[in-house]
Amino acid sequence: MIAVQVAAAVLVGLAIKELWVAARGEGDSVGTPARAVTVTSAIEPDVVAFGTPVVATADVVVDTTVVDPGSISLQTDFSPYEVAGSPVVGRHVQGGTAHVTFRYTLRCLREGCEPAGARGIARFESGLVRYRFKGEPGVGRDVVDWPAVIVASRVATADVEAIRWRASETLLPAVTTRVGPKALAVLLLVGALLLAGCAVWLGRRLWHVPAAVEETAPRDDRPPLERALELARTGAANGAAAPDRRRALELVARELDAVGLGDLADEARELAWSPRASSADEVESLARRAEDGVRGEIAAV
Repeated sequence: MIAVQVAAAVLVGLAIKELWVAARGEGDSVGTPARAVTVTSAIEPDVVAFGTPVVATADVVVDTTVVDPGSISLQTDFSPYEVAGSPVVGRHVQGGTAHVTFRYTLRCLREGCEPAGARGIARFESGLVRYRFKGEPGVGRDVVDWPAVIVASRVATADVEAIRWRASETLLPAVTTRVGPKALAVLLLVGALLLAGCAVWLGRRLWHVPAAVEETAPRDDRPPLERALELARTGAANGAAAPDRRRALELVARELDAVGLGDLADEARELAWSPRASSADEVESLARRAEDGVRGEIAAV
């Protein structure tokens, strides 16, 4: 009996020890394993005046044996606040733990950021941390809950009430006009009719303008030989250049051939292509004999 009592006491003592050790988390018992990814967030300062920038920080701690630290990214939206510049991302790996920090500088100076009354609370939508596991397909996700920011007004209620406003919707003067709407409509209609009449009158004037008569030189009905002789005489009398004299005499020679005065035509060509320039007397002598020859031809006919 004594031996049984001693054994029972020892078993009870061992049971009490195991219960004590288990309650304190010591010994060889297996507890709940630590999370592979831990996400914390903060916004500093948490109480600001309107227009003051704040810094939002997200800290991601991962177990590098489970999660690839290079795949960690953060997707978030701070509307109506805007991110000033680019976010700062810091990655630090030591042993089996990686610490990744995302830091955003936020600023808001537009409508929707002002405090309501003396104080307002700015709340941001939750962000999403994405990462990949090592050796396993798929993408892991964790939610980032951003703390609220208290926005205080820079103007107190007493300051607003002390302002002496210069305008009031209830004291607006009555609307006055120099010309009534009906009179103005009549004046505009009359002016439009006058302008239309002027346009019609100008159009009719331009439509009925007679076409300009082209001036033509009087027709020269003289025989070709007579015109050629006059050209040769004028060139010789005015001292025309040698090429012009030759062309005029060559024209005289062709016209003389046309009327059957071949001898005079040969003489005209000799004067035209003579090494020396023909004189006015020579041209005049040739012209008189050509005129006499033409008269003789006409008389013979």
